[in-house]
Amino acid sequence: MIQNGAIFSEATCEVTLTDQAYRLLRRDILTAQAFKPMSHLALRALTQRYGIRATPLREALWALVGEGLVEAIPNLGFRVSRLRPERLRSLAILRQQIEPWALEVSIETGGPDYLANVEKAYAELTDIDALVGDMRLIDEPWEAAHSAFHRSLLSGCNEHGILEQVQLWHDETNRFRRLSSPTLGGTAANKYDHDIIYTAVMSGNRNLAVVTLRNHIIETSTRHLSYFDAAISGA
Repeated sequence: MIQNGAIFSEATCEVTLTDQAYRLLRRDILTAQAFKPMSHLALRALTQRYGIRATPLREALWALVGEGLVEAIPNLGFRVSRLRPERLRSLAILRQQIEPWALEVSIETGGPDYLANVEKAYAELTDIDALVGDMRLIDEPWEAAHSAFHRSLLSGCNEHGILEQVQLWHDETNRFRRLSSPTLGGTAANKYDHDIIYTAVMSGNRNLAVVTLRNHIIETSTRHLSYFDAAISGA
C-alpha cells in the first residue's frame, strides 16, 4: 500500500505539473508578449523559464498542439502557431452560431441568479473599460473582466460543455485582438455594444440582446481581419 500510495502521489504530482505548464504556456502564447507567432519553443529554455521539468512541459506542448496554438515540427521540436486569418474567420462563424443561441436560452431560463451574475460582471468591466484614445496596452485585468462579462451573458444556458468550448474560442480570438488592436483604445468601440447588451438582458429584451451580440462578433472579427488585409497590401 505504501508503494502504491507513493506511485499515486507521484502520478498526481505529474498531472499537476503538466496542468501548470499548460496554463503558463497557454497564457504566454495567447497574450503574444513572451512568445510571438512562429517563436521556437525549446524545452531547455522552457524548463529554465518556468522551473518545470521537460516531461510535463512536453505533455503540455502536445496538448497545445491539439488546440492549434502550437505546431510540432519534425526533427525541430515545437513553435508557436502562426496567426492565420482563415482561422479567425472560422472562429467568428462558430461564435455567431453558438453565442447568440446560448444568450437567448440564458435570458429565457436564467432567472435572478443569472441576472445578478451579469450585473456583477458588467459593473466590474465598466470600472476599467476602455475609452476612445486610451493608449494603454491591453492588460490582464481588462482581459479578465472582459472575458468574465461575455461568459456571464451565456452562463444561464447551463450547457457547460458548450460554454467551455466557447471560452476556448474567446481565448484564441483574444490573441488576434492583441496583435491587431494592442491598446485599450482599439477596443473602445466594444463598450457601446456591451452597454446595449447589458441593458437588453436586464430588461428582458431578448431580440435586441441577441442581434447586438451577433453584430458585435461580426464587427470585432472584421476589425481584427483588417489588420491582416493591411499587412498583405503593404507587403
